[in-house]
Order: sequence, then structure tokens, then C-alpha cells
Amino acid sequence: MKLKYLCIAMSWILILVYSCKDKTEGLVLNNRNDLIITNSVTKASPFVGIGPQWGGYDNVFKWTGSNTLSEADWNTLFKRVEFLKPGLIRLMASPGWNYIVDGQYNPHKSDGVLFKILDFCQQKGIKVMFGEWGEPALPGNQVDVAWLDKSTNFLSYLINDKAYTCIKYYNMCNEPAGSWSSIAGDYDLWQRTYVEILKKMESKNLTNKITVIAPDIAVWNDNSLGNWITRAKGYFGDKIGAYDIHTYPTDDQVKGGNYKKVLADYRSLVPDHMEMIMGELGFKYSSNSDLGKDNLLRISQDQHTSDDSNMMIYDAFYGVDMADAIIQNMDAGYNGVILWNMDDAMYDDGNNKLKRWGFWNILGQEKFGGVADEAIRPWFYPMSLMCRYFPTGATIYQAKLPNKKGVQAIAAMKDGKYTIAISNSHAVTYQINLKMEAEQVLNNAKVFRYVAGEGVDFEGSRNADGFAIPAAQEIVDFSKGKHYPVTIKGKSFTLITNMDF
Repeated sequence: MKLKYLCIAMSWILILVYSCKDKTEGLVLNNRNDLIITNSVTKASPFVGIGPQWGGYDNVFKWTGSNTLSEADWNTLFKRVEFLKPGLIRLMASPGWNYIVDGQYNPHKSDGVLFKILDFCQQKGIKVMFGEWGEPALPGNQVDVAWLDKSTNFLSYLINDKAYTCIKYYNMCNEPAGSWSSIAGDYDLWQRTYVEILKKMESKNLTNKITVIAPDIAVWNDNSLGNWITRAKGYFGDKIGAYDIHTYPTDDQVKGGNYKKVLADYRSLVPDHMEMIMGELGFKYSSNSDLGKDNLLRISQDQHTSDDSNMMIYDAFYGVDMADAIIQNMDAGYNGVILWNMDDAMYDDGNNKLKRWGFWNILGQEKFGGVADEAIRPWFYPMSLMCRYFPTGATIYQAKLPNKKGVQAIAAMKDGKYTIAISNSHAVTYQINLKMEAEQVLNNAKVFRYVAGEGVDFEGSRNADGFAIPAAQEIVDFSKGKHYPVTIKGKSFTLITNMDF
């Protein structure tokens, strides 16, 4: 009798074991390790794109004696941006930098820099969010109608005369809710300014040629500025065609889970069918945190660096952290993300000290720190992959995440081809079973792996130009419930795609 019961028990154990096996791998799956790309479409669909803030170089004459960059520098920039393949960039102007010469309106002031960038974007099909930094209000908080007339003349010159169809969005004032802005947090002044802008756009045949995007506010770790969206939406209606905010979260906010909630709170204020874009994204560190103290120390040790800088751009881990934040933006429903920013040489603090936030410093050799500073920094590697393989027009799918600290994931589909991005901002390595509810087979899928080491060091296959190349190319088969085993190392970013470019 005992032998009989033992045989029955062993039979049931074998049945349970084999019923849990993955039929292709012969491994017992642990559901806590499953990362599943679902069929759930986020509000980020259709996607506009990811790309950097690009522009400025407004001090190039002061620094080099020329109104433009050297041909060699332009060629380097264009080659790098062509690999980056951004779907969207942000490009900001101002009267003194772009269309006022000796007090007179003259759009040809932009020949040396702005038009070269727009020509490139036009040629490569890169969408542009264009706008102005803003001008101080006149006494008594009057709207400067004369300035708005010139600024919309310049916009008309770009759209109607130069025929830049790449310019898709227009925003007048940067971060108007902040005390540092020309609007200085005065919503009423901002609204009156936009009333005048819209009138002038209509009179200059611009209304149906470009989308007004607003309010461009910088938000922090709460939803206290949501009234800038709700009031604007209630007053202007469909005259505002898209919305945007800026965020500079701390390390703890992104990795602690509150960041995505704040993003979702603001996204919920905008109708699902309307585009909402993250108009600036970067990390800022609390001054009493370890990273914050390190950042301040590095700034103090660099004679070319302003206080408004993030020196972690030199460290490989920053690429993983930015990928984490971008994925959370897409998951929360943002249709595009602008990375702050592309090039240190674009902006200074007014005292010839750079705002270091870029992928490189194109004027390293000419002015700042030597030719070595013109090299591509580590965080370009994962950012270039996010820009390239989450293209304009893609559908964005959510992921069911395993119970693993630091892991974020998102997916995109365009023209029947897929991209999957996975970040792990934690230091621990995980074994993940990657699955897809759509059960697609990704033939000739490129697998990119980026693992941050100490300082600038990272693992990641590159070509002679420093551009990412796949670590492997293989069939990734999700059909019939199959899974793809992935080792997600600590401080790493993995991207899998069968998109062709």
C-alpha cells in the first residue's frame, strides 16, 4: 500500500513539474521573473519621438570670432545627430540672438546657426518644437505687443518664406510659472500674452500651419501647477493644440516611484487624444545627497562650468538613469520627450561658463578644456538607441514588470516591427523571462546591451565612430507562449528591435 501511494504521489509531482515547463527551453518558469510586453496601448500613442534640445551657439562669435561653427564641427554634429535619428528636437530663439540687429528686425542674423540646424531637420524629417525664451514684461505687466509682432514676423519668415515644414509646434515663453522666467509666475500676464500671440498668428496666416503648444511649465515633485493646464484649456480651448511640461527629478524621485505618479497626474489633465510632450528632461540632485555633493565639487573644480550643470553626464550610470526616466514618461502617456540637452557649447551663464548637460562639447578644442571634451559621452549610447528605435508614429505598449527593484520596460511597434527597452537602475543582476502577449517572432532582431561601470567606463559594442552596434543579432521568438531569457545586469540598459534602421 505504501509503495502504491508513493508511486501516485511521484506521478502527480511529475505532472506538475512538466505542466510548468516552458516547452522550448525545458526550464521551470518563476512568474516573479516574467517581464511581459502587453497589448495595452498607452496614451503616448501615436508617438511623436525622442530627441535633444538643440540650438543656441549664440556666443560662438564671442568665443571664436565667427558667426558660425567651423565646417569640421558642423560635419561632426550632423554625423552624430544623423545616427541619433531623433524624431523630435526643441529649438529656442530670442530677438537679440536671431532677428534683431542694431535695433532693427533682420532675420538673416540666423543664417549662421539656426537656419543650418533647421535645414538639417528639414532634410532628415525631424520634427521641431520651436519657440522663444521670452521677453520681460513692460512696466505695469503690460504685454509687449511690439515684441510679439516681431517674433511672429520671424515665425512667419520661417514658415511662409523659408517653408520649414519641419516646425510642428510653437511655444512663446520658456517655463512661465517660474520666478526666473520673463513671465515670473504671473498666469494672467501669460494668458494675455497668448491672446495677442494667437491674434497675430491668425493675421499672418500661421494658425493652420503650426500647433501651439503650452504651457511649458517646469514642475517638481507634486501637481501644484496643474492649474496652468486646466485654466489654459478652459480659456483657449482647441486654440492650444498640444501641451507640455518640464521635469528635473532627483535620483530618489525616479527610483522611488513617485515620479511616474506626478507624470500621470499632469497627463490626466489633458484629454487622452491630445498630445502631451515632456519639453525638457534631466536630473537634478539634492544638494545634501551624495550625488548632489559630488556634482557641486566637480563644478567647483572646473573653471569652464557654471552652477547650472549636471556633471554626471560624464558618468556611464547617467545613461541608465535617463533611460529609466524616459520609459516612465512613455508609460505615463507622454507622446514625446526632449532631453536636456545635446551640447555644452550651446548655452552659458552669461559669464562664459558653460551649462554642462550635453552629449559632448563641440567647442572643447576651440575654447573649453581641449579636444578630449568634444568626444561622445557614455549616456549618448542608450539615448541614441531610444531616439532611433522609438520612432515618430509608433504605437507604445505597456509592460507587466517582474517584482525586481529598479526594472522598467516599454515597447513600441511601427509598420509591424517592434522595439523593447529594459532598464535596470539597481545594482543587482536579474534573470528575466521576457514574454509578449502579441506572440510575435522578431526575425533578425538586434540586441543592444549597455552596462555602466565606474566613471566613464561601460560595456557596450561600438563602431569606430563611437556609435552603438548590436551585441547580437538573432531570432527572438515569442510565439505560442515562448519566452526569451535575458540577463539584466545591474546598472544596465537593454534594447531589442527588429526595426530596420
